[in-house]
Amino acid sequence: MRRSIPTLSVLFVLVLGCDGGDPDDDAGRPSDTGPRPVRDAGPNDGGTEPDAADLDGGGAAVDAAQADAGAIPTTLVAHVTPGSAATGTERVSFGLPLARGALSDATQVVVSHGGTELAASRRGLATWPDGSLRSVQIQVDLTAAETDLDVAVGSAPSAGDLTEVPVADTLDGDEPRMWVTLPATWLAASGFAGPIVPDTEIAGTPLAAWDSVCDHDRYDTDAFLADSASRGVWLYDRVTVMLRGYGRSGTLSPLRSAYREATLYREGLTGSGASTRIGVPGANDDLKYHYVQGLAMHYLLTGDDRFREAAEDVAARAASLWPSPGYAGGADFWTERHAGFGLLAYVWVAMVSDDEAATYVALADDAVTAYLDVQATYPAGYDDEDARCFAHHADAHGESYGYFGCSPWMSAILADAMHAYAELRGGANATRAHTSVIRLGRMLARDGRDGAGKPFYFMGVGTTDDEVDGFDEHWGETAYVIAMAWHLDGRRNASLRAAADELITGLATNGTAPHTRSFNWQCRSAVATPWFLR
Repeated sequence: MRRSIPTLSVLFVLVLGCDGGDPDDDAGRPSDTGPRPVRDAGPNDGGTEPDAADLDGGGAAVDAAQADAGAIPTTLVAHVTPGSAATGTERVSFGLPLARGALSDATQVVVSHGGTELAASRRGLATWPDGSLRSVQIQVDLTAAETDLDVAVGSAPSAGDLTEVPVADTLDGDEPRMWVTLPATWLAASGFAGPIVPDTEIAGTPLAAWDSVCDHDRYDTDAFLADSASRGVWLYDRVTVMLRGYGRSGTLSPLRSAYREATLYREGLTGSGASTRIGVPGANDDLKYHYVQGLAMHYLLTGDDRFREAAEDVAARAASLWPSPGYAGGADFWTERHAGFGLLAYVWVAMVSDDEAATYVALADDAVTAYLDVQATYPAGYDDEDARCFAHHADAHGESYGYFGCSPWMSAILADAMHAYAELRGGANATRAHTSVIRLGRMLARDGRDGAGKPFYFMGVGTTDDEVDGFDEHWGETAYVIAMAWHLDGRRNASLRAAADELITGLATNGTAPHTRSFNWQCRSAVATPWFLR
């Protein structure tokens, strides 16, 4: 049940955003000056959830929702749209993302047009932990016209092979000469963008609340470029944001933005390995602008090896910027956002790397071990083992709050990374990551909201203090963490489910995305919430 929380007064003062006072972040947040009772550090209330030890070890709880959807699909219709430069016969090149276990032999894909099988080039791009393919690059030749292709997975081709050409040869500048869009049902089932649900499956339900803030057309690449000289609009990995929008809708607009911005990000890189430097203005030494996830997802959708190599370079640089992922207490720098993007870099490059996966799996293991230590240790004297966030002192953020706590909204990025890590590693590693998210979700559901039900901007731990959020731009992230915890905890804890539903209602009623940066953070991780609740 919710702890009793009196109404808090809000003093609007200008404060620098979390993560060391980056002026591009959430400046202008209010500071809470009103006290409330110290939270109990007693056992988790709810009564129906199993202990962490009851969790299965191989991610079966996560896979259950996919299994409920039925057998893995084997056929789809891919829509082809010619770009303005397309003429005559064009080489069509695209990546076909695949669900875990769908295909192990890249040659077993048949592409047909108008009932006639086409000669094709096929190449496996990366593998799931079970050895099945994450994606297959397909190339065929077509006349430049809008049309459809029929694709059958697991069927033996008979029309012959084409010689693969570099993806760069199929582009007009930074865009394909021939665009290919796949059905949202296929994209979501493939898991290429993580756990997402097609928009059509939740339309008209409370789970469609993100439609009110995730306008991918309003905040497309043109909108981004208008402000791109300011590093703030680069935050939260816009390529991932756009590709998750594409995965949910299957429409060309977010895919086009993702393609353009993945190219922009890659072309801004200089150097290689740990000497890589990014093109984000003034952010070469700032981990939270080093994005691997979007580059890896782009690779899975295109087969363009340049983006796999770029992902490896950015991951190497991220590792050099985050050499000690633990927290030593006090002002030792640590935030959930940096921790999350560091782990996302390691996990996603391990998914797609052709020669460095083992290195990044080891880095991911070390990072998770360090994060779990943070979660179990701080603050001194807080002894609730069932409900814990990743508490650290506000000084570690460069903030002046003066107490230990955690960021409910930044926790979404770390939960996103933990979930991806569990899927990659399985077994005991998955269990400890799942357990961590469950404990995080329990605490946010119990203690992470003000008297009106809105998530705190910074939630105190073992103190009477919190920082109230004067804006309505962080409802979804807390809902996402709690929804994930509910799902991983056996989908039985009524208090977790109720908290997630209340936050989604708050998002639908009050949520707003008044600028590009707000759109970015609200639409990268939290849009996966429906997958955990449906």
